[in-house]
Amino acid sequence: MNRDHTVEELDDPALPSEVVAQAYRDLARTHRWLGNTRAILRRVRGARSVLDLGCGQGALLREIRAKLGIDVMGFDLRAAPSATEVPIVAGDAVTDSLPRADVAIAVCFVHHLSEEELIRLIRNVSRSCRRFIILDLVRHWLPLWLFRIFVAPFLSRINREDGVTSVRRAFTIRELRRVVNAAVEGTGARVSQTVAPLMIRQIIEIRW
Repeated sequence: MNRDHTVEELDDPALPSEVVAQAYRDLARTHRWLGNTRAILRRVRGARSVLDLGCGQGALLREIRAKLGIDVMGFDLRAAPSATEVPIVAGDAVTDSLPRADVAIAVCFVHHLSEEELIRLIRNVSRSCRRFIILDLVRHWLPLWLFRIFVAPFLSRINREDGVTSVRRAFTIRELRRVVNAAVEGTGARVSQTVAPLMIRQIIEIRW
């Protein structure tokens, strides 16, 4: 399966705010159901501060703060709605200076980037954080089939269609490790990679 570069509908800045809010609520439930939220909570436990890149409207940050008592901040291209309960900075995580934190996380964000942009993102994060946890999809027919059969029927139209596109845009396991290795070459960083059963997610953790 070749990597798809189709832009996802939720990335459209012209979408009405109520549609965007519903889509993010849908995504938050999906991340909890698939175990992505639990996987992140386990890995950031003990940190003093967490920076979420591509945080949407901050649902994961609210869970981290409520369950672990950690200071949180989000960073996203789309400005946060005024009623957001956690601090979110609008900006481009690839090119803009990032707030300092113990740990940066990126959940289903890096498949939106090219290989070159991902390298720049990792190097940018290294300037302000000691750890970077990347949780993303795996481009493979198995998780695509599982999504279509078991997850898509319970989602809104936007998230059904974007979910398929997201799997097709994702990096394979080998591609993601190769790009990460290129980004940290010569820095002495330690990199670990884990893949969940049925390839429903892959996690890269970088420590500088």
